[in-house]
Amino acid sequence: TVTHSETGEEKSLKVDGVFIEIGYETNVEMIKGLVETAKNGEIIIDIAARTKTPGLYSAGDLTITPYKQTVISAGLGATAALEAYKYISGAEDVQDIAHGI
Repeated sequence: TVTHSETGEEKSLKVDGVFIEIGYETNVEMIKGLVETAKNGEIIIDIAARTKTPGLYSAGDLTITPYKQTVISAGLGATAALEAYKYISGAEDVQDIAHGI
């Protein structure tokens, strides 16, 4: 269920996934407990954009990744998407994805 921030109207959506844009301030309240955070509230991820929760990935300015720039966030987003696909498909290696295994 999503709630319109101005009207309060609620609407249910059937989705397979969600991308969340949180604005300029790090706000991970909705996934608190599913991720570890640094002192400044940024989500701690590994080199493959994985959080502490299997199947939950993070990318962009809300992570501990330095250099908060669009191009860096986009690259990390691509990494997170490929890792999520690998997780969902059961592939063991990124090369499996490239070769359709």
